[in-house]
Amino acid sequence: MTTSAAAAVPGAVPVPGDPDQRCPTEELLDAWTGIVRGFRHVNRSLAWQVEQETGLAPPDFFVLSQLWRSPDPAVPLSRLGRELAFSSGGFTKVADRLEQAGFIVRQPSPSDRRVTNAVLTPVGRATAERALAVYCAALRELVLRHLGTDGLRGMVGQMSRLGDLPPCRLAEQPEPEATARSGLSR
Repeated sequence: MTTSAAAAVPGAVPVPGDPDQRCPTEELLDAWTGIVRGFRHVNRSLAWQVEQETGLAPPDFFVLSQLWRSPDPAVPLSRLGRELAFSSGGFTKVADRLEQAGFIVRQPSPSDRRVTNAVLTPVGRATAERALAVYCAALRELVLRHLGTDGLRGMVGQMSRLGDLPPCRLAEQPEPEATARSGLSR
C-alpha cells in the first residue's frame, strides 16, 4: 500500500495483487452483488430444506440450534433474542411458539430473579439435532461441494476480516429482523 493510500484509509489492509485497492466501480458492485446473491440463495435453500424435512420455520430453527450449540443448558431469553437479532416482541412470539410445541421450557434464573432462561426439552433437543443434521447436509451439498473445505476456510477468513471492521454510522442502525434469521451465531 502506498503511503498516501494508507493515510487516506486508516487501518486499511492491502489486497493481494492490488496494493492501492483500486477496483472499477462496476466490478466492485458486481462482485458484492454476487456475494450477496450467493448468500441469499444458500440461505433460502437451507431454510426451505429444514422446513420441508422438520416443519420448523427458520426463526424456530435458529433458536433451537442456538440453544443446542450453547455450552450452558439454560440461556437467558434476552441473550438469545439479542444474539439472533430479534426484536423483543418478535422473540417473545417465537419463544411462546417453541414452548407451546414442547421444545423449550422457561425457567427462572437461580442467580437473578429478573432473568428467565430457555432450556431445551428432550423433544426440543432431538428436534434441534435432527434439524441441524438436515441443515449441515444441505450446507455440505450447497457449499462444500462447490467450494471445498479450503475454499470455505478462505471465504470464512475473508468475511471474518470484514466482520472485524470498526462499525460505520450506517452499521449503528438496527438490523431488520429478516437478516437475523439468516444465519447461526455462536
